[in-house]
Amino acid sequence: MRAEILTIGDELCRGEIIDTNSAYLASRLWDLDITVRWMTSCNDLEADIVTALSEAVSRADLVVCSGGLGPTEDDLTVDVAARLGGVDVAIDEPSRRRLEERFAAARAAVTPIQLRQVRVPAGARVHGNPAGLAPCFELPIDGVPVICLPGFPREIQGIVEQSLDRRFAELREAHGAVERIARRIYRAFGRGESQLSQACRGLIPEGTAGPRATIHYQVKFPEILIKLVVRDRDLEAAHRQLAQLDADLRERLGPVLYGTGEETLVERVARRLIDAGATVATAESCTGGMLGELLTRVPGSSRAYIGGGIAYCNEEKVRQLGVRRETLDAHGAVSEETVAEMARGALERFGTQLAVSISGVAGPDGGTPDKPVGTVWIGLARRREGASEPARSTRKLLWPGSRDQIRTLAAWWALAMIDAALPAQDPAEEARSRWVLGEPGPRTGAP
Repeated sequence: MRAEILTIGDELCRGEIIDTNSAYLASRLWDLDITVRWMTSCNDLEADIVTALSEAVSRADLVVCSGGLGPTEDDLTVDVAARLGGVDVAIDEPSRRRLEERFAAARAAVTPIQLRQVRVPAGARVHGNPAGLAPCFELPIDGVPVICLPGFPREIQGIVEQSLDRRFAELREAHGAVERIARRIYRAFGRGESQLSQACRGLIPEGTAGPRATIHYQVKFPEILIKLVVRDRDLEAAHRQLAQLDADLRERLGPVLYGTGEETLVERVARRLIDAGATVATAESCTGGMLGELLTRVPGSSRAYIGGGIAYCNEEKVRQLGVRRETLDAHGAVSEETVAEMARGALERFGTQLAVSISGVAGPDGGTPDKPVGTVWIGLARRREGASEPARSTRKLLWPGSRDQIRTLAAWWALAMIDAALPAQDPAEEARSRWVLGEPGPRTGAP
């Protein structure tokens, strides 16, 4: 079932606001196995709305519009929809009563201008608006259902949750032989989009009968989302095909995959720290507290994250974290030796089971031939049961990107190292832990 989303408003076309409505509506339709094939935006000009709406109904099985239902003279969606549907414009009486009650409570008069926002095409199916005054309505145009919503995201979300999810499902079933969709999102970190694509070449055989499968990549720096989508009129057949592809994809990508679904690496690390009863501290230089901010973004993280130090200059690395001046003089702030001492210092001072440190050249200047912009060292220290000295791991990054990218990537690699230091639950996690930490042998048990 093909859908088109049409958003109406001059401010959209001028770039004054970001169109979040299309993303929200597309996501809800996708969850109902309705594929959005087109997204269109147009100005508040009658001719433009007529053209955009006419083109939409000529190619889609369902059109969902937002915007242009307000009281002002440039709110023309009702008029255009009524004209294309061959009906008059009428006042929706339940919406009028709600408007009058609200204005009466505010001791304000209802004017003809205010009544413009409760108009609908005559005979249209009206969907209530629990968060606003302008009603959502549905009208067939050239046999295609057109659903018109107000432009405010809060109102759209209220209408969709109250009635439109159910209505979308009804329209999907009425459409007939609709393809059902099985899908899974894989989250990868540590390799680029082209590398992941190369590893997945041939995953989906071409020209085979049965369910149709596709693979898609989405860059959400610094991670990549890989999306497997299988379509078939038989949902069970689609899921069986997805399960086969799942096993192959995991084998191809191996330790680069850190999870599936909606859980980000930030959320995963916080959850696993809490589940393991482990505590962590941070020692940051070039990231300036970014890692600590990521860890505390998750509710309940206080059970695992004890605190951190931001030691931007060398003097603070010495004072706060106990880095030796000899180490800084011999190797510099951006070095394996320095981050190792920073991590150990944080481990001792905060009394945690894990500590991670970051020091790098984020740019745009400050680089040298030996340590160009984008050079970052990350250190991890973890207590070992029965050992007098903590175990340590280090990793060097070299990313020739922007300052923000370098800092973000460094914070995420630090998260990955924390994740890798936690007890592995299965062979896949064990393999990923060894890959992240660069350790050759098995590592299980307490962090």
